[in-house]
Amino acid sequence: MTTVEIQSLVEDCISKHGVHLVALEVKGEGKGKSVEVYIDSEKGVTTEICSTVSREVDRLVESAGIVRDSYRLTVSSPGIARPLKYAWQYGKHVGRQLEVKARSGEGLRSYAGKLESVSDRMIVLASGKNGEPETIAFDVIVEARVRAPW
Repeated sequence: MTTVEIQSLVEDCISKHGVHLVALEVKGEGKGKSVEVYIDSEKGVTTEICSTVSREVDRLVESAGIVRDSYRLTVSSPGIARPLKYAWQYGKHVGRQLEVKARSGEGLRSYAGKLESVSDRMIVLASGKNGEPETIAFDVIVEARVRAPW
């Protein structure tokens, strides 16, 4: 079973549920193999959607015959620990604290602050001592993570 084969099946399966594939990881060998599928949407995902997608992906992988050994399949949301990868992920985090690394003329610059707004090309982050708004274009963002509220 290759990652490309599984990714193709997963993308076909999840599109009808209104969710996107954020990440796919295949780990281990032989009977210890695990497949981790991370899905998300503009509104988030529920455990019900994860369960439904898990059953459907498992059925598709089995019927396609791309699994030779047993494996463990996990379908979940990306959670707070995974970086935001796509522009559409930012909208649901407006009002939350973010940590952002972005390219600048001097190399990488780090920002931390409250996500104020999102457009199709950039985010506005209230950061700095006075909560001054910083506009950061998506094309310079290297990594962005939601900061845990605790």
